[in-house]
Amino acid sequence: MNTAGLSMRSGFALIMVLFVLAMLSTFALNFVTAMREHSAIARNLKEETESYYMAVSGYHEAVNSILSDNDMSVDFIDGDGHFWLDPKVQPITGKKTNQSGEVTISITDENAKLNINLARTDQLRRLFDYAGFAPDAVNEIIDSILDWKDSDTEHHLSGAEDEYYEDLDEPYRAKNAFFDVPEELFLVKGLTRDVFSGSDGLQPVLPFITTFSRGTININSVSEEVMTLLGLSPVEIEAILKQRNEVSGGFRFIPREFTKYGLNATFTNTFRIEVTARVNNESRYANVSAVVNRLKTPDGYKVQTIYWREREKNIGS
Repeated sequence: MNTAGLSMRSGFALIMVLFVLAMLSTFALNFVTAMREHSAIARNLKEETESYYMAVSGYHEAVNSILSDNDMSVDFIDGDGHFWLDPKVQPITGKKTNQSGEVTISITDENAKLNINLARTDQLRRLFDYAGFAPDAVNEIIDSILDWKDSDTEHHLSGAEDEYYEDLDEPYRAKNAFFDVPEELFLVKGLTRDVFSGSDGLQPVLPFITTFSRGTININSVSEEVMTLLGLSPVEIEAILKQRNEVSGGFRFIPREFTKYGLNATFTNTFRIEVTARVNNESRYANVSAVVNRLKTPDGYKVQTIYWREREKNIGS
């Protein structure tokens, strides 16, 4: 009997067995890893879907609150930033938790902001002075804004028309019409996204501007910053803020000394709704942002959505 040949064949068989076992182990490991990845993807999709519908539900809760307002002659923002549609009804805004997760609802007034399509030059100057731009840069920005929204192709002294924008690395043309959304402002010469984020040593201006208002400014919801941009003194601002509380219920008429600043409303029909939702303690959340108009119809009031944005983000990103 050839024991050497038998040993060789046995050794070869053992190597083959070990090779097959290694391959099977690799396949099994890859299968388990893939299943874990698919399970994680499915779980993330489930949580993102749940978060989204929680956010949409919060939006409809905000809309129902707007339509349920029994006192449409006045609304105000209190010292904690809650928007009171009716002085006798607690605001629905803020964070709410349930078994599914948490939802945060915010309702603000677009008529509490400076409409960049209608703002005067002195108001724009105060806005970009506040943001921290140098005087020469402010002049360039204001002239460029005027050129962007006017209908002609002649540029102001420091402004810009098509010849400037068409020479950029990613060229486009001046709009020569009103801004549709506030974010469009960063397309204008002299401005970048920093003006919205507040980075690079600049203060953010996005919270104080709008394109959706109807040219009125609500004395009961306008912020301290916007009142300063309008030219009110600290004493005048303090007098207005003191009136905005649950007891006083805000102004029901505009004192004559404030009308000269453009404060010409005590309520609004243009609202911004922001809803953030997430499932339990997950890091990803869904966000819905909308601007709506409250319209009077023969059958009562209805809400018309004029702006809508939805997104998924990680907390801290």
